[in-house]
Amino acid sequence: MTQPVPPPASDEASLQFDRAEFTEAPSATKCSFCQRAIRSVYFEANQRLLCPECREQVESAMTGGSKSKRFVMASVFGFGAAIAGALVYWVVGLTGYNIGLIAILVGWMVGTAVFKGSESRGGWVYQALAVGLTYFAVAGSLAPEVYKEIAAPPPAEAEAAADAAEPPSPERNLFVAGVVTVAAPVLVGFNSPISGLIYGFALFEAWRRTKRTVLNIAGPFKLQEAPEQGEAAPAEQEQAVG
Repeated sequence: MTQPVPPPASDEASLQFDRAEFTEAPSATKCSFCQRAIRSVYFEANQRLLCPECREQVESAMTGGSKSKRFVMASVFGFGAAIAGALVYWVVGLTGYNIGLIAILVGWMVGTAVFKGSESRGGWVYQALAVGLTYFAVAGSLAPEVYKEIAAPPPAEAEAAADAAEPPSPERNLFVAGVVTVAAPVLVGFNSPISGLIYGFALFEAWRRTKRTVLNIAGPFKLQEAPEQGEAAPAEQEQAVG
């Protein structure tokens, strides 16, 4: 008894490998700001896609607002970050490890906070603010050590001369420690060039994080319509015909 012969494959079945078939439609182009699908017209802002509505909002946010309010907010945010960074630096110093690289973290923290407070504007004013706060944060982390050195009892050879003079008061020691603390990062940099280089990187990080944001908006552009489902693209049609 002869075996049944399967029917020959149809032309449609044999050609299904000649072109790509999508099991699901490709994802739609979305606005980078509101995440809604872009239907026809879009803009490009710093290489990000924006719908017409968000383009107006972004442009208004980058050009309007109160300068004084932004500066106050940047100062508050940066001052808080500077205090937090100085505390982290000081606490790590209590462990006995002098990790100078934490100063770079302080610069990053302050720069990021100032930039956020400026509503992501940045500029030389905010850069100077971030650098100054970073410097004083590093200096503040050195303040306890400076005060300890100033308030320490004199060595034995100078003890006799110190007995003859009036001992310094705690208020005087505190004042002198405050003055020396302001110059402490510079003095440490002279005595330890590596530490001075690290402090310089910290200031540069604060400066870099707050650079001015340049908004480049291009458009409008028209979104190319995708081919209808079941309709091959021109290139695919040519390949199928060939």
